[in-house]
Amino acid sequence: MASRRWWLLMQAVFWRFLMRIGMFIHHVSSPRYPRRSFVRSIPSGSSRIDLCFYCPPDYSRELKEGRRFPVVVNFHGGGFTLGSPTDDGRWAQCILAEVNAVVVSVGYRRAPEHPFPAAVDDGVRALHYLSAHAVELGIDVSRIALSGFSAGGNLAVTVPLRLRSLMSQESRDPWLDRAQSTEQLIDASASDVNIVATFCWYPILDFEEPREHRRARSLMPDKTLPSFFTDLFDESYLPNPADRLSPYASPARATDALLADALPHDIFLYVCEWDMLLNEGQQFVRRLQDIDKHVRAMMIEKATHAWDKSPNPWRDHDQIHVLYRDACADMKAIFNV
Repeated sequence: MASRRWWLLMQAVFWRFLMRIGMFIHHVSSPRYPRRSFVRSIPSGSSRIDLCFYCPPDYSRELKEGRRFPVVVNFHGGGFTLGSPTDDGRWAQCILAEVNAVVVSVGYRRAPEHPFPAAVDDGVRALHYLSAHAVELGIDVSRIALSGFSAGGNLAVTVPLRLRSLMSQESRDPWLDRAQSTEQLIDASASDVNIVATFCWYPILDFEEPREHRRARSLMPDKTLPSFFTDLFDESYLPNPADRLSPYASPARATDALLADALPHDIFLYVCEWDMLLNEGQQFVRRLQDIDKHVRAMMIEKATHAWDKSPNPWRDHDQIHVLYRDACADMKAIFNV
């Protein structure tokens, strides 16, 4: 087992290096993505979580005047194994321009060094930190939207589930006990945190369904993520197969009661037509609608997984920004800014 984890780590390090190169090329193409305004680091066990802040141009002035900005907490993709909190800089740029909100991108701990539930716990810790430091940061934690891409889309759903279960003391949650980290979980007393919307871009929602089944059911199996990636992601993040049934890993396995209680009323889910995750996304949308959530779903035609992330510097970013701006218009209306 130890040798297997070592081999997973070697693969992860190799692909992280290549992904950094690809994201550098992605970022240097026009229009240039914004640089992060500042970074806050918070402890998480023996490691630390970086919170990368992207702030509107008038942030410093309005902070001195006592204004509170709505906040978007974003989780990057990469199969819980790759990626960094700056990967979604273009999404942050659109939010700054269209919504005038503060964006906080969470550098959660990655697998295989930190398997489940490290990433979801780090998301909860990030919300707790923002709540505890809301005044000095100039953010309004009664107006929080969560967003995420791929694995980050999973966290945009599982973090509220985990937070609500940690805050609830009335009933015992067997999955919460099963998924306890070795370190002490955060004090979940942040009762002023109010998540008003969730924006999920091509999320993975059910780890229990085998990847080969997903791939076979896809409209274009040859355009789905290759097995060497999906095997790396799944084995790194969820080495214990039993954990794949946990609602904090697979929100599609959560009870209707937990989904209804923990998730915000407004949920936006974007899926890709040629993605192996298409079917589970569509099924999850129907389930959320059945429990009276206001769900806006969009299928991006002829698009592969992570279609908006590309190392091609000459690609047409306007096609991406149309959807980004559309999502930001909904976000702005919900924030009422």
